[in-house]
Amino acid sequence: LKMTGIRNSYVEVFKKFAHKIRASAVGRNMIDWEARYQTYMRWSEEDVLFSPFFEGTAWHLRYVVGSWQTEEEHIWARENTPEGYDNPSKIGGATHRMMSYKLKNDDGTSVHAGSPYYYYLPVSLKSMHEIGGVCGAISKFAAGMCHAYGVAAVPVGQPGHCAYIWYRGGNWVLGNDVSGWGSSNSHWGIQYTWMRQAYYFRVMNEAQKNLAGYRLSEKLRIASKLVNPEDRFEILEDATTECPYNFAVWLDLKGAINEPNLQKQTVQNALLPTVLKQREKEAQVSDIAKEKNATSQCFGADGMKSLLEQRGAVSCDTQIADFEIDFGKPSTIKEIKIHWIGWSMAVVYDVFALGEDGNYVLVRTHNDHRLVGWYNMWTYLDGWDMKTTKIKFELKKGAGREKHPYAIWRFIVMGVCHDFPGDVSKGKPVKENPGSSDPVTLVDGTNSTIWNGNSETSWFEINLKRICALDNIEFFWVDGAKPENVKVTYKVGSGQEAQKLGEDPFKKVPLSMDCGTTVRVEMFGGNAALKGVKACGVSYNVKEVLKAKVREAYSLKKDLYYVRMHLDKSINNMTYED
Repeated sequence: LKMTGIRNSYVEVFKKFAHKIRASAVGRNMIDWEARYQTYMRWSEEDVLFSPFFEGTAWHLRYVVGSWQTEEEHIWARENTPEGYDNPSKIGGATHRMMSYKLKNDDGTSVHAGSPYYYYLPVSLKSMHEIGGVCGAISKFAAGMCHAYGVAAVPVGQPGHCAYIWYRGGNWVLGNDVSGWGSSNSHWGIQYTWMRQAYYFRVMNEAQKNLAGYRLSEKLRIASKLVNPEDRFEILEDATTECPYNFAVWLDLKGAINEPNLQKQTVQNALLPTVLKQREKEAQVSDIAKEKNATSQCFGADGMKSLLEQRGAVSCDTQIADFEIDFGKPSTIKEIKIHWIGWSMAVVYDVFALGEDGNYVLVRTHNDHRLVGWYNMWTYLDGWDMKTTKIKFELKKGAGREKHPYAIWRFIVMGVCHDFPGDVSKGKPVKENPGSSDPVTLVDGTNSTIWNGNSETSWFEINLKRICALDNIEFFWVDGAKPENVKVTYKVGSGQEAQKLGEDPFKKVPLSMDCGTTVRVEMFGGNAALKGVKACGVSYNVKEVLKAKVREAYSLKKDLYYVRMHLDKSINNMTYED
């Protein structure tokens, strides 16, 4: 295990010190990379380094061996670590025990004076410990303390402030924080991956957890640059599957899907596995309120958005309040769970459900709930049978022990959202057998026009333009007309065809929610004369499929929220049209 760490350390030291690093204590002094390699090799054998040095990847180690502190400073740091902080879960916080925040030194010299503040001494860890400093010194001191034990850490910039991030418990955490991850950027002089925002450290950290997947993803990304432009998308889409946290792949994917020569069938073929996986997931019980649209005059739309995305809490200062959540499609509600803050909970309320008929019905009240806990209680409500498109809570009385009658930390609706099949063929392009009449009349949405096959064997093919889960295809025959047999075939892109045979009187052929982008109908014998045809199903927009893929990977990681927003914006800006 140690040798793995040392070997990775050597590789990263070599990379990092291809250009020299200046010592923070005395800027004109350069740190020699070979000496640093020997130092960390010796320390690893002396068992003075913490486990993250050996457990991290080469990427983590670059933020150890690139330390701005000297070997002597690291030794001083270990000799002076406060009791209780000499472990990998606490070392990043030692700075707050070892340094004082001082705008002026003990003789009244301002920190903005520079060298006079430190009495012209080298600005070493020891000097900062004895004299003090402001945010920059505190954060650099924290990073140096971590490096002394082989723990990755770097200072980061925030508006008017310097914070730091360090590697603890398998993830990067913020220290000396004022503005949060969203306003943190990589510090000058420190290598960063992809983008300057500090939260990209956490994205790469997720990629490193599946190192084989990340490496394969990166190989695919590089390989995509060597093929014809129209073939890049399929390779890069595979790369996002291998490692959705390889941010560079998503950036390249945007360019690939905007390629003018990219074939629609290539995109459809590549995205079919993602659509099938999404459909399988949608059929499972999950939190169907997560990221749904919600409205509330008291809690506010932004507050409800944050609540349902599980990024924050909401509160209300009036006794009478309500909120409404739109599930977007008919849903089966299994259970509602509400986590209240303190005593700010509803004790009298009604719950209404909007059915498929468009009417609200009272389904639950406070008399139906179960309470768990004492302070910060959970409320549990059983679900109901009626398919529901929206729910509305009317809060009538809070516990009233605090300023806010209602404060909610989590609101969860466990259930299943159901498909809502519609006409996916209306207005779509149609090809037909030679000699037949205008095929546009088949999908114009009216029964006032007639299409004639004019052949013993007639056919037409509808290009649905999107991947569709097909429920059925319905035929509207001219009175007294119908063929002797009907065969329906469908496929996604250039993939394998599936077929279904119709049964007399051929009014509707079920397609079992199988996926297709084209539907071909062949009619044999009889009189093939139709007023219209309607393929019913659920269509999947390419951009929405890609965003759902991002959501699946990133929504489980609340600390990656900003990256997900960046990727969603990138996908929305794609010029590709279905």
